[in-house]
Amino acid sequence: MKNRLHKSTIRVQGFEFSSGRHLLERLHTNDARRYPLDGGVRVSVVTNQGTLHVQTAPGFVFDGRSGPKIVDWYAPNLGNIYEILCWFVHDCNGYGQDLSFKDTNVLLYAMLRDIAEYRPTKCAVIQLSVSLSDSWYGEPKPIDWCYANRKLVSTLWIPKEVA
Repeated sequence: MKNRLHKSTIRVQGFEFSSGRHLLERLHTNDARRYPLDGGVRVSVVTNQGTLHVQTAPGFVFDGRSGPKIVDWYAPNLGNIYEILCWFVHDCNGYGQDLSFKDTNVLLYAMLRDIAEYRPTKCAVIQLSVSLSDSWYGEPKPIDWCYANRKLVSTLWIPKEVA
């Protein structure tokens, strides 16, 4: 798959929920760091390079920001709705495979910078961290906690037409 997104030029212009925003807004951190959603979520992330549409079915289990608790001081497991949205879309991309692994992480960088208003250096650290683990990208193993999610999510990237 050809990489289409470019960190130096991608800008996230906004996002639009069709459904499920309230499901993400009412999440609260728990020790298990697993957040089953009892309804579907539909959200679109609009960028200057295209739009990503994400849809999950009821029962999708979200883990917030992946990674150990020790880094919660740097990037919270959930955070505010903008941070939650960034972690959620990034996780959904991991199952959807509509964007490459590299593009998924470039989009996370741009969302954190433009939606969550993180500093570019912080975005780069997070992007590097998530880029180190692509062991199950697109297809979790049957022993992974998130294996059932693979059938509960879809993504669709629609590139912006180049004039």
